[in-house]
Amino acid sequence: MSISNIKSKQTEVELALSEKRIKDALTILGALIKDQHIGDFIDEHYNIEFTYKSMLKYTVQGVSDPERQKVYDNILTSCYHLSDKLFSEINSKQSNGLFYETKRNIGVTQSLKQNIDNLFGEIAQKQITEQTGLTSNNQQEALKILFNKLWVSNSISKEECILIKDLIHDETLHYSYKCIFVSALSIGTLKEFCLEKVLLLFDFLAIDYKEIKQRVITSLLLVLFKYDKRLKLYPEITSRLSIMQEDEKLISNILTIAIQLIRTRETEKISKKLMDEIIPEVVKMQPNLRDKLDLDNMLGEKFNEGENPEWEDFFKDSPELMSKLEELTELQMEGADVFLNTFKMLKHFSFFNTMHNWLMPFHLDNEELKETLKDETHIFSSKEIQDSLANSGFLCNSDKYSLFLSVPHMPQFQKDMMGTMFKQQLEQMDEIEKDEKMLSSNKENSMISNRYIQDLYRFYKVHPQHSQFEDIFSWRMDFYNKWFFQTLVTDNDKTRQIAEFFFKKEYFQEASECFGSIDSAESNNLEITQKLGYCYQQLKQHKKALNAYLKADILKPEQLWTTKKIALTYKQLKNPDKALEYYQVAERINPEDLHTQASIGHCFLDLKDYDEALKYYFKVEYLDQSNTKVWRPIAWCSLVNGKFDQAEKYYQKLLISETGTHDLINIGHVFWCKDNRLEALKFYAKAISQLPKGFTEFYETFEEDMPVLLSNGIQQTDIPIILDQLKYQLEE
Repeated sequence: MSISNIKSKQTEVELALSEKRIKDALTILGALIKDQHIGDFIDEHYNIEFTYKSMLKYTVQGVSDPERQKVYDNILTSCYHLSDKLFSEINSKQSNGLFYETKRNIGVTQSLKQNIDNLFGEIAQKQITEQTGLTSNNQQEALKILFNKLWVSNSISKEECILIKDLIHDETLHYSYKCIFVSALSIGTLKEFCLEKVLLLFDFLAIDYKEIKQRVITSLLLVLFKYDKRLKLYPEITSRLSIMQEDEKLISNILTIAIQLIRTRETEKISKKLMDEIIPEVVKMQPNLRDKLDLDNMLGEKFNEGENPEWEDFFKDSPELMSKLEELTELQMEGADVFLNTFKMLKHFSFFNTMHNWLMPFHLDNEELKETLKDETHIFSSKEIQDSLANSGFLCNSDKYSLFLSVPHMPQFQKDMMGTMFKQQLEQMDEIEKDEKMLSSNKENSMISNRYIQDLYRFYKVHPQHSQFEDIFSWRMDFYNKWFFQTLVTDNDKTRQIAEFFFKKEYFQEASECFGSIDSAESNNLEITQKLGYCYQQLKQHKKALNAYLKADILKPEQLWTTKKIALTYKQLKNPDKALEYYQVAERINPEDLHTQASIGHCFLDLKDYDEALKYYFKVEYLDQSNTKVWRPIAWCSLVNGKFDQAEKYYQKLLISETGTHDLINIGHVFWCKDNRLEALKFYAKAISQLPKGFTEFYETFEEDMPVLLSNGIQQTDIPIILDQLKYQLEE
């Protein structure tokens, strides 16, 4: 069986269990156990199925059993455990992926205790060798082995749990090592469920060190998200969630990280904007830049006198570029990942050949940076620059390593130029970040977690073997739908923060779900109800939108915005009578609103009351004489009503200002109705010349307009004659 088939079967089983179709899950598992000839699991499968059949039998017979739900949950849990072990066993034998290859190699190495002892032994040995001027890489190898052990182990004993706790709490161990060990536990659990690892993450919530704690919360949030369907089955987890619920500060932190994870959906969009819009625009402007900055003469005396006064006008020829750059800056300040494209090509250094380095917190005493930092000939050797970069929140850890590792490979002028650029930006960012830290004590936590999430993003998206891992950033990140999150976040004001983020970023499906859950709990919140209606409308779910808007209208009758939205929704539902009714209410609220006046005209047009429609269109024209678009419905209503001179006047005005193909056809109708067939044919031919499908497309429109022609005196028998003449004329 191929790896893809195995994965498909695992998905089937987990879906069946999540939907409590235990029989279906057991059938698939039983067939796999026989097919793979894995005898160790035959008895376990038989016992689970026997217990389940017995429970079903007693239930059908009506036997009362107060413990039935507990028995059922235990059977469900046993099915999950059997599934986990079975698929791990199959993959360990058949998969050539990095995770299972590492697992096979780790299986023949030392115990976890020996791995930990080796690491501390190598740390001590390194301190000795440094004093004697010698070097050793054994510490890095010991670190790698222990990371891998924590990553791939999915069966951890109580004694090993104690060892891991002691390791993370050891004050002599560098914080960066503790961070990557937390990452090993979490990314391992995201690959294969391990209850002991999940409980360890819960334990590590008590750690005060910010770099570690933010990583723990982020890791736990992702793990709980993935395994939400099975969490209720573990009392150890439900009890921890109950305790967490009481910690208001922790819940606020969780909410922040949830929004940061949701925000990763913007990363590809931002990268695309950079590649497709901003960079090409900058490249296009380069010749202009050279002229404006007088680059060819920059070494003359004038250059030394001060800045070129024309610099400030550089963007005047491209205001859209300036706007996009400002938008990117704003996104950067919000914590959006704007540097993915910049640094993803700088992950080729040997540093990134070691997996845990993708997740290593940036610190200046990292062994692999020493060669870079000892060069004192460039601005990056400045302790000020190093410290600023290390502490800054606008680059993630992985990108900081990429930056420093790339410095030795740059020409000297490029080092100085980039160093100066970073120095200026860091000074600005430092000031902003200091101010924000003063305003919010949670800002530093937010920066740390955001950096780590961006590190994870690069690991799951850019790592050479990333395709072997489930892309966690392809998840919907709909935390509000998850049982664990609803257990933790019970305050609708907090849930609303997520809803508002989705709404702002125009993810209307998720926003509608989130606002919908809040609306069910708070049925009298006007703004929530309005935004829910707006989401439905953007999703073209017009009936749902109407219901929400009508509810909002009950909460606050005759509010202009709501009234107009109700009218628009009725119009979208092809109910012009009701749309007109609400637009007339809107007109009463604000008689000067031109949009309302035009919309009333549209309703009368849909109702074929052309005289009334004309009154409103003329009113719009009178009040807004710059509006040329109103000429089109005026011309059409005039044509339909037999006011041919008036129709011709407005179509002629349109042909001067903004000619449309339909305008050409319609003025042709006008001339025909005025018995000027030659002019009619001329305009029909001109329209056909502009249509992609030529006469075929023209005839589709003509056929729709035929009732108008007939009602205005055109004889049915004349129509085929004129059309044939038009065809001959087109051939000439």
